Amino acid sequence: MSPLLGLLISLLLISVAYSTPPEKPITCTNGNSKCTITNSIDIFPDRTICRAGFAAYPTSEAELIATVADGTRRGLKMKATTQLSHSIPKLVCPGGEDGLLISTERLYKVLNIDMNAMTMTVESGVMLRDLISEAAKAKLALPYTHYWWGLTVGGMLGTGAHGSTLWGKGSAVHDYVIGLTIVSPGSEVDGFVKVRQLKEGDEELNAAKVLEIDTHFYNTKLSLEFSTHL
Repeated sequence: MSPLLGLLISLLLISVAYSTPPEKPITCTNGNSKCTITNSIDIFPDRTICRAGFAAYPTSEAELIATVADGTRRGLKMKATTQLSHSIPKLVCPGGEDGLLISTERLYKVLNIDMNAMTMTVESGVMLRDLISEAAKAKLALPYTHYWWGLTVGGMLGTGAHGSTLWGKGSAVHDYVIGLTIVSPGSEVDGFVKVRQLKEGDEELNAAKVLEIDTHFYNTKLSLEFSTHL
């Protein structure tokens, strides 16, 4: 075999793998209006296009409250969506031109880490990858939650996602939730929005942390454990 032929064969056998994140799930044709949304696999099971009239990207609790209040006042159907939108069912679809998509893409901050209490408070758009990384810096860990790192805290709670474990509190992130700030539509008397701050011991917390489909939650407080691998 000639050297040139050997080189050509070697080049043919070399394969290069590239990893790129999926496209953003929300696309709008007129600023933040006239939008469509899909998931990370770019298609829903019924093959239809999910349309929404508007999209909002709050960056703080105040902006989220204002967005929900405005949507309620206008009679819009509202659904929360995440940065990468991994839900295969159409849980994010708000139902047409009168719908409002509220994205958690810009709610990605770690608000507090308390090493003594072994707790961590994060905004709902924080990815599991970043939660694990920031907790590790404080020598803390979220145990027994074996998910893909690209999921968000809000997305995991809203869909009831879970991992696998044979002991401890359980295999779902909501098993470690000890506090929630949730924002939901309200009456005119309430200013069209209700904000509830739930903590461990409140009767509503157990229901709220696993039934978040009709609410938008701003932050989540998690109970962690000391890491034994650091």
